[in-house]
Amino acid sequence: MSVLLSTGPIENAAANASTSTSVKVLNNNITGEINADIFVYSLNGEKAQIAGSSFVVPAMSSQYDVFEIIDILQYAVEIILSDASNVLVSVWGKDADANLVAAHRFVNNELSKQDQAARQNNLASGSVRNAAGPKKKASRRRSR
Repeated sequence: MSVLLSTGPIENAAANASTSTSVKVLNNNITGEINADIFVYSLNGEKAQIAGSSFVVPAMSSQYDVFEIIDILQYAVEIILSDASNVLVSVWGKDADANLVAAHRFVNNELSKQDQAARQNNLASGSVRNAAGPKKKASRRRSR
C-alpha cells in the first residue's frame, strides 16, 4: 500500500537558510524493492512544485536525492512510497557552506502521513501548480 509522507511547511527565511534539501530513503525489506516519488514545493505565496524525482530503492539499500532551494523562503517536501513497511525516510536541509540546518532536519517519525486521495484531488483540480521553469532540479542522487 502506498503512503504519502510530508514535512509540512518549512520556514526558510533565517540568516542560515537552507540552499538545498536532501531526501534519504532506506529500504530495510529483505526481498522487495520500493518506488519513491519526491516532490518539493515552494510556498512563497501559492503552492508550486519546484522539483521532483523518482527512483527505485532495491532491498536492503538506500538512495537519496538533493534539491536546490536557493531563494525559497518557505517550502515543503512530500514523499510517496509504493510500500512503507520497513522503510525509513529522512529530510535534511543544508546551508550555503554545506552545513546541516538543524531546524530543517526531519527524521521518519517527524514526517506527517497524508491522505493520498486528497492530494490527487488537489492535483486534478489544479490547486497545486507547477512553477515556471524547469521542474526537476535534482542533481546529485546517490545509492548507498
